[in-house]
Amino acid sequence: MKKTIAGVSLLVALLAVAAAGTQSAGADLAIQSASGFGQVHLGLPFRNFAFSATELDGTVTGQAQLERRDSGILIHIDIDCLNVLGSIAVMSGVVTSTNSPTLPVGTDELFAVQDNGEGPSAPPDEITLAFSGLGIACTDITDPGVLAPFLITIESGQIQVSS
Repeated sequence: MKKTIAGVSLLVALLAVAAAGTQSAGADLAIQSASGFGQVHLGLPFRNFAFSATELDGTVTGQAQLERRDSGILIHIDIDCLNVLGSIAVMSGVVTSTNSPTLPVGTDELFAVQDNGEGPSAPPDEITLAFSGLGIACTDITDPGVLAPFLITIESGQIQVSS
C-alpha cells in the first residue's frame, strides 16, 4: 500500500513539474513534446510508467519513471532525446536512479509511445517497453513503422504527443 501511495505521489509530482515547465516556457516555444502516465499488463502484475519530455530551442529535457510491480524494480531516466514522428514519440536517455542490479545507473534506455487521440471512440494509447543498452539515440529511428511490432496497448492512463 505504501509503494502504491508513493508511486501515485511521484506520478502527480512528475506531471505537475511537466505542466509547470510547459506553462512557464510558453506554448509557442515548444517544438515537440510528449507526456503521459499509465499501466500495462503483460501476463505479470502491472507495470506503471510516467514521463514528460519537451524540446525547446533544440534542447530536450525530460524524465521518466518506470516501475515493475511484480519485482519492485523502480527506474528513473533523464530523457535527453525526443523525436516526434506524427503521433509517435521516441525518447531516449540515461538511467539516473535504480534499484535493479541488472540496470545500473548510466545505462542508456530507449522507448516510444503512440498518442491515438482523445474521446470515447479513440483507441487506447500505446507504449513500448524500455530497451536497454542499444547505444542509439531516439533520432536514429526515422521510420515509425519499425516500432509497430513493439507497441503495447496501455490499460489505463493517457499519452499526449505534439509537435
